[in-house]
Amino acid sequence: MSRLGERARRRCRRAIGGLALLAALLLVLPAAASACIEDGGGEDRAPTIGGEQVSPTTLTYEGGTVVLTGEVEDDCGIRSVHGEVVNEGFASFFEMHPVGPGSFVTATLYRGEAQLPPNYQESPVYYFAVMEAEDTNGSIEHAFSGEIEVAAAPAFDEAPYVSNATLSPRTLGSAGGLVTIGADATDNRSIANVFAIVTFPDKSQREVPLEPTSSQHFEGTFLAPANLGPAPEDYSVVVYAEDDIGQTGSEGADSFTVAAPVAPPPDGELVVGGSTRRSFGGVKVGHVSTRRVVVRNTGGRGTAPIGAAITTSGAPFSLQGAVGGKIEFVLKPRESRTFTIEFEPVAAGPATGSVVLTRADGAQPSVSVSLTGVGVEPRKPKPQDRADTIDDR
Repeated sequence: MSRLGERARRRCRRAIGGLALLAALLLVLPAAASACIEDGGGEDRAPTIGGEQVSPTTLTYEGGTVVLTGEVEDDCGIRSVHGEVVNEGFASFFEMHPVGPGSFVTATLYRGEAQLPPNYQESPVYYFAVMEAEDTNGSIEHAFSGEIEVAAAPAFDEAPYVSNATLSPRTLGSAGGLVTIGADATDNRSIANVFAIVTFPDKSQREVPLEPTSSQHFEGTFLAPANLGPAPEDYSVVVYAEDDIGQTGSEGADSFTVAAPVAPPPDGELVVGGSTRRSFGGVKVGHVSTRRVVVRNTGGRGTAPIGAAITTSGAPFSLQGAVGGKIEFVLKPRESRTFTIEFEPVAAGPATGSVVLTRADGAQPSVSVSLTGVGVEPRKPKPQDRADTIDDR
């Protein structure tokens, strides 16, 4: 280190004096570094790396963490130690830290970690591990620490797993309506398609696509037709999931029932005018669209008034004038009343719900009106052309 010391002394004499600057250096440099300047020995040597290794050297196709270790020694002092794990398409450069006793001039054990990604290829992927040490004089040394193999993905994985298959609602009035079908589907590779098969009372079938609502939950809707027969009609549902190589898993969601028509009570019944569906179409997020529902008492002259309540399934649908989400009312024979339904989406995407009309005396089944709408993100204004900003005066 005598050459380094001599250069330092020359700089000191040209600046503020050799003795004063040397004293300042001795105050701020570590003891070992000071010894390197004053010992009058040989030239500064590059760091040495020994006992370098990486563990483990094999990983499953899912990848994982590898640990790089090695002992670093220098005759003066270590500035930094880094590790690198690389192949043709990947590089991870990370700092290594001392984990054992040591000093600037004695060997110290260093340790660092790297996270290797999964391998979905049909052949193994190989990585190389290297240690790099730099001393306080700027000398750098590298050492090859080993090779890591990430195994190939299995040729055939397990079939998708389908769970928590649900139907809502499971009972509909004779007019039918929308049924929401939901299920969770997972696979250790990827899910390519999720759908439900609905079997009608006559054994015919219809496929219903289910779309993702989260990383593993899927939902879709089925419009059950009205029941015109004398008995309730049952529909069975099975949910299927396919992975990217065509394997299929399934789970039954049980069934739902469309009730048989009920004869009108002698004092009349409540009916909803027009279709039992209300579509709001696309509505910008934060805006409100409305639809009307007209309820009528079909009772003839001399029959009793009918007490009832109307409710909605909840946000993003609501009922104008509702208290606690409900409006209670009474209709005289041949009297009707109009209710206003609001759709106010708070997020982009499809939404479904319902309006339910229930008699206070329970003399007829509840009447349901299905609601659908789609929240749409507001369009961002386009930047005006510069020509548009010129003030023509």
